[in-house]
This record gives sequence, C-alpha cells and structure tokens, in this order.
Amino acid sequence: MKIFRKLVNRETISYLFFGVLTTVVGLGSFVIAIELGLSTAVANAVSNALAILFAYVTNKIFVFQSRNWAVKFLLVEFAKFCGARLIVAVLETLLLVLLVDVFGLHSTIMKFLTLCLVVVGNYIFSKWIVFRSNKG
Repeated sequence: MKIFRKLVNRETISYLFFGVLTTVVGLGSFVIAIELGLSTAVANAVSNALAILFAYVTNKIFVFQSRNWAVKFLLVEFAKFCGARLIVAVLETLLLVLLVDVFGLHSTIMKFLTLCLVVVGNYIFSKWIVFRSNKG
C-alpha cells in the first residue's frame, strides 16, 4: 500500500490530468491550423509548440509547483523542459523504428506502448531535472 500511495498522489494525478489537456491542446490546435489552411508540417509545428508551452506552464504551476519566476531562471527552466521533451521524443522514435521497422510489430499498438513510456520518461525528466527543488 505504501508504494501505491507513493505512486498515486496529487502530483502524479495532476500530471496525468494536465497531460490529457496538453493532448487536447495539441490535437485541437492542429485541427484549427489545418482548417486555417496551414500545411501539415506547419500545423504540426504550431500544435507541438503550443502543446509544449501549455505543458510547461501547467507543469510549472500545478504539477511541480515551481515558484521561481525570475526571467533568467524561466529561460533556463524552459530550455531544460524543451530539451527533455526532445530527448524523450528521439528515444521514442528510435524505439518505434526498432519495434515496427526491424521487428515488424504493429505500428499503432507499438505507438500506444511507447506513448506510455513517453509519459513516464517526461515525468521523470520533469520531476528530477527540470523542476527539481524549484518550489522555494
């Protein structure tokens, strides 16, 4: 029971909640951008940028409760956040290529499984690198 309480708490529940909202922001802004006539590549870039920005703000304020708002600090923290997201995205891509292209496994199922790893990876990076002890 102790491990359950350690894994399921305010932080992890709010992380998952805002993760769902981040997905909505990403998908919603992609659809809107396409409807506005933007190319797929530009629409995807815009939606990713908006989703990352939304995720950063909600993670900072609500999930990890980072309280430092100095501009220099924000720039470093945001750069760490974006860098961590990029690392996880690259690892996800490599794993997908391995599982789908090399081993021939079902792409949609593998994408779902790797997304579960992405959520965990992003949480670990955010908790232990990006927002580590920024609550003061």
